[in-house]
Amino acid sequence: MICKNFKTRNKNNKKEKRIYYYCSKQRKEITYINCKECPYKEYKSNNNQIKKRTYNLAKKEKNRFSILYNQLNKCCICGNPVVELNEVFEGAYRQLSIDYGCIVPFCNQHHNQFHNDRSMNLYYKSLFQEKFEKTHSHEKFLKIFKKDYTYLYEKESMKNLH
Repeated sequence: MICKNFKTRNKNNKKEKRIYYYCSKQRKEITYINCKECPYKEYKSNNNQIKKRTYNLAKKEKNRFSILYNQLNKCCICGNPVVELNEVFEGAYRQLSIDYGCIVPFCNQHHNQFHNDRSMNLYYKSLFQEKFEKTHSHEKFLKIFKKDYTYLYEKESMKNLH
């Protein structure tokens, strides 16, 4: 394990270009051996918070549910039994998708299509928005997911018609 004060730096000037080791506690250039024998050695603490978060996320992913589909063991489009459970609202909203049941079972082909086809993506987002708004308010959906996907889907559909 390496001390948290041990840094690797580059020295780039007209005279020389080299990499050297630096101790931020002693504020001087050192060798690796000096770091091993240093009286100021401090190790980074174990970050148990990350493990706990990872465990909780794994637990939530294992117990995923869908507010729209009862059967999560076959593709919702073609019925293929080999499925990938996909969060409808991805990225920063992935965790919220898991929490609110915005999960869609897709086979590999339809999963790729969902991510590559904007109109299909917006279609499923608008479906889940409508289902979500039957039990919650429109304002709550906008507060959580930040966009009105029904409006975006209608706008995309009108654009494709022309």
